Amino acid sequence: MDERTDATTEPPAPPYVRGAATIGGGLALGAASALLGLAPWLVTGARLPLQNLWRRDVLPDAMPVALLPISQYYSTRILVMLLIGGVLAGFVARLLRRRFPTTDWATAVGILAVQAIATVQAFAVVAEGLGLAAPGADARAWLYFAGMLGGTIVSLALAQALFWLISRRSVAPAALGLALAAVPFASWLLVLVVFVSGPTGPPLLVGELYRWLPSLIVGAALGWCGVVPLRRLGVWAVGLLTMFVTPAVLTASAYALGMRVLDGDLREMAGAAVQIFPRALVPGAAPTVLALLVAAAVTAVRWAIARRRTETPAGGRAEA
Repeated sequence: MDERTDATTEPPAPPYVRGAATIGGGLALGAASALLGLAPWLVTGARLPLQNLWRRDVLPDAMPVALLPISQYYSTRILVMLLIGGVLAGFVARLLRRRFPTTDWATAVGILAVQAIATVQAFAVVAEGLGLAAPGADARAWLYFAGMLGGTIVSLALAQALFWLISRRSVAPAALGLALAAVPFASWLLVLVVFVSGPTGPPLLVGELYRWLPSLIVGAALGWCGVVPLRRLGVWAVGLLTMFVTPAVLTASAYALGMRVLDGDLREMAGAAVQIFPRALVPGAAPTVLALLVAAAVTAVRWAIARRRTETPAGGRAEA
């Protein structure tokens, strides 16, 4: 007796439909990640910080809206917020690749599109306020504008680099990207809390979180990477070195830009950064050691689990 069923199976979507879906998903993922990266600034109302070279006196609440906080005092925050856009997109794309595949280049375009729009809008506002289009514009204003724009463009490129590293299918590049993103991610959380805390400032616990969270991220990433083959030890070396140096670089850069940018003396700015850099390295020693210990512990646990899995089937057969 033949059995018939009314159940029908939908035919698979044509290749061009699936392709359009992955491209659209990539664009949406990149754009959403870039916006989330900018969230610590956008949630404050995005009023441009007061500018020392503004052509007229303006109260803080009367400053125009800018999608990036263009100011030498916010330079490291701009870097961090742009980097996190690439980091989040790379992490989500890798995490959901099997269930919700996206096209990597489309995701990269989505990140760049949102960040480029924010950059153009913010610098257009700054250029107007500085009066750069007017005859006889201040040379210091041009230097300030060019320096901030150049730094922002570099940040856009670094965000793209982190996205491509983290979204790679290979473990080693992805682990390296996560390790490089550890300090910026902790800084992004700190920026978010500082922006939303208002005049009271963030709780003291936030400072401890900023100091130790990167150690856990770097340790977990390096432990996931492992040491086999041995060339992956290079990922460990770069990850730990970055963990040690990056906070000092951010501190020294912020100090130099905040203290010397208006003088227009690049030599003085570099001298200020070099002077503070060695002292800024000292607090990074303990978190780097902790990251190494966490990485070693994760590696040992993974090795023990893998060894147990390979030995258990053999033991089971022997008992049978």
